[in-house]
Amino acid sequence: MTHENAPRIAVIGGQVATLKKARQAGFDIVWVYGPHELDPAGLELVAEAHLTDYRDPQAVADLLAAVHRHRPLVRVVSIIEDGLESAAAATTALGLPGTGLDTVRVLQDKLAFRTLLAERGIEGVAARLGHDEADIRAFVAEFGPAVIKPRYGSGSLGVRLVPGPGAVTDVAAWAAEFGLHTFVMEQYLQGPEYSVEAFSFAGEHVVVAYTAKEKLDSFVEVGHVQPAALDADATARIESLVAGMLDAVGVEDGPSHTEVIVTSDGPRLVESHNRRGGDRITDLTGEVYGTDIDALAFLWYAGRTAPITPGPARGGGAIRFLTAEPGVVESVTGADEVRADPRVVALQLSVAPGDTVAPIAWSYDRSGLLIVRGESADDARARAHELAARITVKTRPDAASGAPRSIAAVAPRPERLIGTTPSGTGS
Repeated sequence: MTHENAPRIAVIGGQVATLKKARQAGFDIVWVYGPHELDPAGLELVAEAHLTDYRDPQAVADLLAAVHRHRPLVRVVSIIEDGLESAAAATTALGLPGTGLDTVRVLQDKLAFRTLLAERGIEGVAARLGHDEADIRAFVAEFGPAVIKPRYGSGSLGVRLVPGPGAVTDVAAWAAEFGLHTFVMEQYLQGPEYSVEAFSFAGEHVVVAYTAKEKLDSFVEVGHVQPAALDADATARIESLVAGMLDAVGVEDGPSHTEVIVTSDGPRLVESHNRRGGDRITDLTGEVYGTDIDALAFLWYAGRTAPITPGPARGGGAIRFLTAEPGVVESVTGADEVRADPRVVALQLSVAPGDTVAPIAWSYDRSGLLIVRGESADDARARAHELAARITVKTRPDAASGAPRSIAAVAPRPERLIGTTPSGTGS
């Protein structure tokens, strides 16, 4: 679908709902998509469609350079993690406005992120690269409790707490078995965790929502709540910290999702991404604040909106993730009853009879999610817990489901998680 004189935007990855919002903002769309995203409804919305492995930044940059020569693009964007580096590579190569490759690589490299913050005097959370038990032991001796994590990655995959010297040997053995031979060691930040959903308008950073988190001991998130219960002082300190960080890394336009822990010494950054939050947090933001972050992004890129001032929360909203005992799924019950509840915004099941449930090592091991609205944040949280408990995923024990897994077996791109330097090729 081509419209004469409409500005052209390339969208890397994403679903039909994303394409609709770009179309509604007035763009002609060049869609670069993977096989798992192919949807005839999406093809009807775009001017061009290119099937390729968009996790290969150089290939995408070369492809879009050819597209750009034929009919110029005004932007290249992605709203998904796997498309960010390729979108940035094309943006840089074509000299277009938007977030460039250097910024994305700093945000994806957890050690580079910590190093930049320290160099700019924004924050001083200790972080070093480690390879073995001796490195972990030395770090814990100097800085106390620590967290080890892949240098690149998301979804809490490969993140482990080292509470003290007595745990070092066990954690090092786990890392070796998991295949995590290079990792980042960071000071353990203790306190409640929040995410900051922000939008940058030509360098003006506006917080759209604060989201409170609920996590397992494995650091995998099992709950999100808006609005977060933060007082004015904490809100101001977090906002200042996030704005300084976004300036430092070079994010000037579009959505960002930043995770923060409020320690006894004040807020500290965990990580940040130049995209909107995952886990359907944007759905929550739409319910609670009436702000559609994806639609806002395309309107901003099209020059059809000015910086916004978010309004007050309209009640509360909560997301609760479903979990189950490891094993083979025999049945899933209670879903229809829960879905019919008027307080339920959405129910998404990720497992069905015959599927295997693994121990929760990262976000993709969860069994589904529930989005619930409430009169307040506390009401929404309580309702989400109560309704989620009505859904039973019954499993039978299975030796394979509980067996230790390596990072290569779990992650779709293990080379980007175990500490190698990004090659720019996606290989």
